[in-house]
Amino acid sequence: MASVKQNLAYSTLLTMSTYLVPLIVFPYISRTLGVGGIGIVDTIDNMIDYCILFSMMGLTSVGVREIAKNKDNPEALSQTFTDLFALNLCSTAFIALMFVLIVALSPTLQDYGLLIPIGILKLTANLFWIEWFYIGLEEFRYITLRSIILRTIFVLVVFLLVHCETDVTVYYALFTGITVGNAVCNWYHKRSYLHWNLRRANIKRFLKPFFMLGIFAMFSAIYFKLSLPVLSFITDNQEAGNYATATRVYQVVIALISTLTAVMIPRMSVLMKENKIDKVREYTDVAFKLLFLFSFPIICFIELFSPDIIRLFAGTGFEGAIMPMRIIMLQLIVIGAEKIIVLQLLIPLRKDNTIVKAGFAGVIVWTLLTILLVPKFTSMGTAIVWVAAEITVLIIATIETNRSLGICFPFRQLFLSVGFAIPYLLMGWLVLMITHQPVIRILLCIPLFVTYASILETKVYQTGIIKSISNVILKISDHA
Repeated sequence: MASVKQNLAYSTLLTMSTYLVPLIVFPYISRTLGVGGIGIVDTIDNMIDYCILFSMMGLTSVGVREIAKNKDNPEALSQTFTDLFALNLCSTAFIALMFVLIVALSPTLQDYGLLIPIGILKLTANLFWIEWFYIGLEEFRYITLRSIILRTIFVLVVFLLVHCETDVTVYYALFTGITVGNAVCNWYHKRSYLHWNLRRANIKRFLKPFFMLGIFAMFSAIYFKLSLPVLSFITDNQEAGNYATATRVYQVVIALISTLTAVMIPRMSVLMKENKIDKVREYTDVAFKLLFLFSFPIICFIELFSPDIIRLFAGTGFEGAIMPMRIIMLQLIVIGAEKIIVLQLLIPLRKDNTIVKAGFAGVIVWTLLTILLVPKFTSMGTAIVWVAAEITVLIIATIETNRSLGICFPFRQLFLSVGFAIPYLLMGWLVLMITHQPVIRILLCIPLFVTYASILETKVYQTGIIKSISNVILKISDHA
């Protein structure tokens, strides 16, 4: 079994590829398809993502937890997979049917033409993606290599086939192709691990955690996905566009933070099962160190260079996205800590009720502050509301973790990291003074930030992540 550092290294490489795809594709697509084309694709894809959210519910968290617990028992592993997949099959079939009925009754949705069946294909393929199975098995090398290959193909084909504003359908088909490709690979590869039979499925076995953790996922989606249509309804499409642009960059960044929890959940589930609490505390400490190591340079970079980033990625006319982006990026620490505490600790502890309560409290805060702040502060108000809702969830989750495990939020480590981040701001300010060219600023700043972060990792945090990433890259090169 690969070590946590190896798994984290593979996941970090995967996340870097996640960065590169939007960096390469989005500037081209935003200019090729235009604001209208991007809006059409995002509208359909958001609807499909909601369908996927309802079809998956809490399956990802439950699946990773249960597969990790049973991976050393082939018979239990096969039965666990069968039960979870059968449950997901029923939920996906129901949601797909509901979506088809809604489309049949809505002339507006029918106007989207081929985008609708393409979206349904994405929903269906997601059922067979079964990424939760491979995460539970800690097959991060396989996940990384497969994803990088498929994303590389996607980038190449986008530049070959998408050339004008009328290529909206082609672009969405290619985008959906990533999900389809992952599903085909994963479904074929699973034969190496298990034998399963749907006739032996017991979907009742995981119904409660499936719905409980699904409710939390829906609560979290409210802060993120529902904020945009609410903002559009209260204000106008211009403010909604600014907010959407700000969150698009955030989505790329938060993928790096999610790497921490994706790697830790299966290992934590096993440690909880074996009651190795000291080891749990050790891994949690490492997770927070990595969170601070990665988050602070990103936050400082975005706060300093957000006007340049918006200009390069979205073009002119999106200046209103600068302040919302700066506000949203401040919550990287909040979201990262929340993911560590909820996904890495509370889910393995089976504290599903507490997780739902925390999510519900976040929704209440989101609702009240949306009424108070969004009409006056528009997109900036929406960003503030989102941050406040996530802080609420973090506070409640931290209290439960302290009560159950004696693990507190590492405030001392946080304050030290704030001090260590000051040189990032000084270096960034110096670059801003040297040149006014956005591309040159970014190209100058990135190596400075990376070098200083490497020094901090080696001298202060000492997690070993740089060495692990180097070893993984060498292994990949040797097999290439």
